[in-house]
Amino acid sequence: MKFKLLAHRGGMGRAPENTLAAFKQALADGADGYECDVCLTQDKQPVLIHVGFNKSNIQKATRCSTPLNQLAWKEVQQLTVETSNEPVAHLDDALRFSRENQMPCFVEPKANAPEILPIIVERIRHFEVVHLVSILTFYIRKQLLVDAKRLEPRLQTSAILINPMANFLKAATAIGADRIILGWSRINHFGLYNAFTRTVTRQVKHLRANGIVVEAGFIQTPRDVAWATSPHKAGGIDGLWVDDVPYIRRCLQTI
Repeated sequence: MKFKLLAHRGGMGRAPENTLAAFKQALADGADGYECDVCLTQDKQPVLIHVGFNKSNIQKATRCSTPLNQLAWKEVQQLTVETSNEPVAHLDDALRFSRENQMPCFVEPKANAPEILPIIVERIRHFEVVHLVSILTFYIRKQLLVDAKRLEPRLQTSAILINPMANFLKAATAIGADRIILGWSRINHFGLYNAFTRTVTRQVKHLRANGIVVEAGFIQTPRDVAWATSPHKAGGIDGLWVDDVPYIRRCLQTI
């Protein structure tokens, strides 16, 4: 079985996160899609910077101490990402890249401000990439996904689920999600819970039987890969969310 490999923040283990350079690297690495984080400048331009949800502190990402909501796009264009010389990207850069390369793009809005989704949807329509874009967020912020579908019914939506005790199918169908991502960081609590109950295996199979894509992340280690790709443990995962596509591909080949 071929597993899709999706580049988290463009593949932040391979190039500066959320930059055009990262997207190009993900494409060169053979990723099946990439994710980017979208937030708004003071003048409501959608830019690609990872911030805390509903936060404006961009110092970690750009070394700039001025909050994003106090900076105009013209000022943000002077910033670079992390310790690189890569400029902060605009959402248009990502959507244009996806259109030119027909590469799926997963857009994570980093706020629930009423203006952010209409702005994102307008740019997606402008570049005619509705078929390539999925709006992604954690299930606890599911209203963003519901609103995205309302604004543009053709858009796919992806929900990151972090509760292994939830009813996966009920959660997905309640918001019309096209994709469920089993999300964890460091400790795979889905694997721990499933070792005692086997319910995760059954629930993943139910999702896939109902036409819902199931992916896993954050995949960092060979152990993560082995669990996620085992039909007897994870139940049949379609794809893996990773920082380093070539490394995880080597893990898959070893397994």
